[in-house]
Amino acid sequence: MTDLAILAGAYKGTRISSPASAETRPTSARVRKSLFDILGDLSGISALDLFAGTGALGFEAASRGASSVTFVDIERRLSDSIRKNGLLFDETNIEVITKDAFRFLKTCMDKFDLIFADPPYGSADLDLLSESASGLLNSRGRLVLESSAREGWRPKKGEIRAYGDTQLSFIVP
Repeated sequence: MTDLAILAGAYKGTRISSPASAETRPTSARVRKSLFDILGDLSGISALDLFAGTGALGFEAASRGASSVTFVDIERRLSDSIRKNGLLFDETNIEVITKDAFRFLKTCMDKFDLIFADPPYGSADLDLLSESASGLLNSRGRLVLESSAREGWRPKKGEIRAYGDTQLSFIVP
């Protein structure tokens, strides 16, 4: 089992559990703290957590005021764990979808204020992911794409922050 604590907000200190998985690489507490310090106030926003894994990014957004969070992960064990942990966040509308992230992006008709995309390192076409996810952003929305700095990927427009091997790309439509 992977056990992570929410860092700040209404649910600070709440522990979320997730089944251990070789494919899951939770965003470190240091990177999550830096990310959410950059994002600032999330009150009332809608968020999408693609390749959700443990759900740590979406749950952190919920703790910091997001009114709704949609989690998408292809692995049923992880989706079931996110559903269970979602019961702890009773002030946030939580939706969990067990589906391939790229298939979800092709069929989703919703728009979001904030999208997190954290695919397994080296396994996704980041240009396609960035383009597809950006299409679901509201006019003032933001996409945060996490990747390995070793991949050398750069967004067409946006800002990059590196934390060791972790690279966060902040992309706006």
